[in-house]
Amino acid sequence: MDDQEVTEYYHRGVVCHLIGQDLAIPLDMELQRPGEGEVPAAKRLLERVFSNYGRYFDAVVGDGLYFEAPFINFCIEHSKDVVVVLKGDRRLLLQDAEGLFSQRSPHGQWTEGRRTVQYWDEEGFTSAEGVSRPLRVLHTIETEHCRERIAGQWKESDKTSSWYWATTFSKQRLSARHYWRAGHWRWDIENGCFNTTSTHWGLDHAFRHEPTAIVNFVLTLFLAFVLLQCFWQRNLKPPFRDRFTLIGLAAELYAALASMRGGRGTCVPRARAP
Repeated sequence: MDDQEVTEYYHRGVVCHLIGQDLAIPLDMELQRPGEGEVPAAKRLLERVFSNYGRYFDAVVGDGLYFEAPFINFCIEHSKDVVVVLKGDRRLLLQDAEGLFSQRSPHGQWTEGRRTVQYWDEEGFTSAEGVSRPLRVLHTIETEHCRERIAGQWKESDKTSSWYWATTFSKQRLSARHYWRAGHWRWDIENGCFNTTSTHWGLDHAFRHEPTAIVNFVLTLFLAFVLLQCFWQRNLKPPFRDRFTLIGLAAELYAALASMRGGRGTCVPRARAP
């Protein structure tokens, strides 16, 4: 019945994903323990990632959940910078930045694609209690020109959004525009990894409810996902990529594998020595 209560159970985990690349590259994952929040699991994960992939990246980028002194200090202690979304009415750092920027004109503006960005960028904020070094805050007001088809007609409109980020990067080490890009690149893990693997690769399905089995399945899926992307982007010729999307190629490979298992396919071609 519609009004019947249903109890659902989820396995929750944290994934570290390399952003700003032309490939979606998940590096590792860690399951959350019963009753545990996301940040403690992320710290366990990063301990391993810092050890195994420390030279792959310079900074950790996260959403507003990761704006807390213990996490930021944890990254600093491991010689990694941090870029995190700054939000929440009770955060003193955000209040200080809003008060300062409201009294000043934008520091500049740029246009990227359909988006025009005004920005304010200041460093030396010390109002983030417990953080071991002063932080730099970037505020942007972004206007995106959108064109949508509604009721059979094209409609054009402008959508405006406001963002704040905090970082341990200085202005000398990271320009405002690259800072802004890094903040938005956080969505790469949603758009390039989670959405694709959940919709087409079964990431959101637990084939076995046992922690080791879950981790092994997810890591195997990530490995196959990265290898397929490498093959599609780096090996296939452009005309073939124009005919097949990444998901289309995966479907073709799966169909070929299924036909082989059913005894209906031909042998996979192999290179032959002259």
